[in-house]
Amino acid sequence: MEEDEVFSGCIEPAHEWEEGAEVVLQPVYMIPVEVFRTGFFSRPTYRTVTVVVDASGGRVHITRGASLPRVMETEPEGLRLPVNLSRRRAMMIAEGAAVTEGREGWRSLAGSCHVLAREEKALACWKAWIRSASFLIDSTSGKKVTLGEMLGLLLP
Repeated sequence: MEEDEVFSGCIEPAHEWEEGAEVVLQPVYMIPVEVFRTGFFSRPTYRTVTVVVDASGGRVHITRGASLPRVMETEPEGLRLPVNLSRRRAMMIAEGAAVTEGREGWRSLAGSCHVLAREEKALACWKAWIRSASFLIDSTSGKKVTLGEMLGLLLP
């Protein structure tokens, strides 16, 4: 893994937290991926999606359109989770996720998908989780997970 990878900035939170709340920062890569699909039963499509890859455990979330997360230049203070994925590995995970998205059913056999991850436009930043009692709250979506579930998300 590249030791000189610098994570800076934080994904803009949709939910604010109280002053003094315990914050856990999760490293993520935000990677734009160009996707071109063709198929016997569908028209060719070209679109760009943003794949958010968790740099601790390798989990993937795909966003598109107006729901693209913005990155703030400042970062809140808090516990920083370790980085377990290199940028190159995150690129491969992002491309694989973009290829397999929407490939359900027998019709996927008659189609093809070509993807290209834009490494020069990839961002390495932080995602904030707020600790509240026995669970963590995702600051970008408001989703609540128990501490045990969070541990499962972090383990590869």
